[in-house]
Amino acid sequence: MHTRTTTMTSTRTTSTRRTISRAARTLLVVLALPLAACGGDGDAAPAPVRSYEVPLHIDDSGDEYRYLVTGSVPDFTVGDEVTFVVDNTGTLNHDLRVVGPDGTTLGTAAAVAPGDVLELTVLFEQAGIHQLNCVVDDHLLAHGMQEFIDVAPA
Repeated sequence: MHTRTTTMTSTRTTSTRRTISRAARTLLVVLALPLAACGGDGDAAPAPVRSYEVPLHIDDSGDEYRYLVTGSVPDFTVGDEVTFVVDNTGTLNHDLRVVGPDGTTLGTAAAVAPGDVLELTVLFEQAGIHQLNCVVDDHLLAHGMQEFIDVAPA
């Protein structure tokens, strides 16, 4: 936050300066009240707008490994809390990492063996393209195991 200080000189009488000063103090108090009313913990996570699960399964049968949506793909929106439920229907261990548009990792779920299920819940706080990827061994780089989802503004 930048603060700008301005010095004003005036040839007005002392009572006029006091009136302006009193009015300025009143204005500052009135403007500060809504900010104080916000209160709360500045570190608290925002409450999700919607919460839902997205079921995925894995296909690692070819040269390119994939996360596939089981059912319809939702319209992702900022404020959504999404739990990705990944059924490892493949033949190898797989994990899940969700990366935001700015490159920040939103969450990572540990690798699971074939036949197991992993879950990862993330809160989408930014609009833009997010990545779902697997970082086990060479799955991401050699086999392109990533999907892209577009999160729309709220």
